[in-house]
Amino acid sequence: MQIRRLTTALLVGLLLTLTLGTATAAAAPPPPPTETGCPASNQVLVVSDLLAMGYVLPGILDAEGNQDNLVCGLPLPEPVRQQLCGPNCPVPVLYLFDENDLPAQQ
Repeated sequence: MQIRRLTTALLVGLLLTLTLGTATAAAAPPPPPTETGCPASNQVLVVSDLLAMGYVLPGILDAEGNQDNLVCGLPLPEPVRQQLCGPNCPVPVLYLFDENDLPAQQ
């Protein structure tokens, strides 16, 4: 059951990345604010909190990035979550995650 949820979450994340990434490729994102490292349209999210809620991708992104326990997340509308994940979605909100652009801490 855990593997199925993990697989579903990863597939949904990949699908969203591919689908929405190509749809927004023409528009350049706003430059990230220096204090958060995230675009203005994103939320700054704490990786350890997200992992506790069942998200997997933020941990992977941060481990491969600056490892500061923060990622950027663009929340998707509830109808998108319902369409992609259904009524038994293992996470409360679907996000488009990205690593923040802050330099790695020494």
